[in-house]
Amino acid sequence: MTRGEDLPVGYADATLGSVAEGLGPFADITPVLNINHPVTAQEAVTRARRAVELTGVRIIKLEVLDGSLTTSANAAVVEAARELVKDGLEVWPLISADADAYRACVELGVTMVRVMGSPIGARRGIDDRVRPAVRAILDSHDVPLMLDGGIGSVGDLLEAADLGFDSALVNSCLFADGPDPVAALAEMRAAVDAHASSASTLPVR
Repeated sequence: MTRGEDLPVGYADATLGSVAEGLGPFADITPVLNINHPVTAQEAVTRARRAVELTGVRIIKLEVLDGSLTTSANAAVVEAARELVKDGLEVWPLISADADAYRACVELGVTMVRVMGSPIGARRGIDDRVRPAVRAILDSHDVPLMLDGGIGSVGDLLEAADLGFDSALVNSCLFADGPDPVAALAEMRAAVDAHASSASTLPVR
């Protein structure tokens, strides 16, 4: 691939270029490069650098996964984030819930940390086995936190808001059997907006 506008965005056959054209020149969006499914730090770094070269986009949604492609390989994520932060990029690493991994990311200078509640695609919300680690991270966080991984219902989003997450990412649950994914996302957004108070809001991304 030699053109940034040909990069797929992960929904049907949409590309970065087709989405930008559909939204028009005045769309209030910030593109983010999604570096998904690498299984080594070097693969993640190489792909991120190439995507930046093609597009000029400098915000990286970074992950490095284990062999099952469902759980973060935390040490490798930290290694990749270190290199990309040195490049002057804004990095949003995905980690399995672990306070040491969170602190290592923050010390690198990342601007957001994405914390897994349960494995990718699990749709179990925050697993009881990682709940203590999630709470430990939330109790001491000093950069924004996104709940990313395992969200399966509106209830999971509302719990994330109540716990203190700054945002949440929904993906596979939108494509489960049932309504159109756009309708499903609209329903989730409406529920979060209805739940939000003046002291607590949770953007759905």
